[in-house]
Amino acid sequence: MPKVKLPKPTPDYRKMYQLAEHYSEASRLLDEQAKGEEWGCSAPQLLVDSFAVELYLKCLFVLDTNIAPLQEHDWEKLFDALAPHTKTAISDAFERIVGSDPVLSHLDVINPEALKVTDFKRSLTAAKNTFYKRRYLFESQSTGEWFYAHLLREAIRTVTSMDIRLAGLSKPRA
Repeated sequence: MPKVKLPKPTPDYRKMYQLAEHYSEASRLLDEQAKGEEWGCSAPQLLVDSFAVELYLKCLFVLDTNIAPLQEHDWEKLFDALAPHTKTAISDAFERIVGSDPVLSHLDVINPEALKVTDFKRSLTAAKNTFYKRRYLFESQSTGEWFYAHLLREAIRTVTSMDIRLAGLSKPRA
């Protein structure tokens, strides 16, 4: 009798969300450290952000579909698999966050050479393989547009935390 491949069980979206929240909090703490003499924390922060973003996206997929998420690290593929209303909500949240960011609004004065990528789709495309391409910063890095991983993380986190099924699972931000 031929073996039938059973579908993967649907993971508990609450556990996914809580783990994403832990990674998000770790990123926030690393960001605080990176502001002082511990500027080297920015590299680990980028990797921790990548874990948080991936988990938030996978959690949203489970909330949208009630099936196991793609076994994928590419943020763009994970985003594209979401329901249309979820994608719109994330894009809108990103635009609001970028519009209110105090550094980005003055970036041309702070660093005129810095590329200001504030379009959601371009940012997602630039960041889509963060886990693979940024985990070993001592290796040669690919060129391309820079992105603001924390802004993507916060936009996706904002939409995820609005789901009533996750009420009470996140702790308030300072």
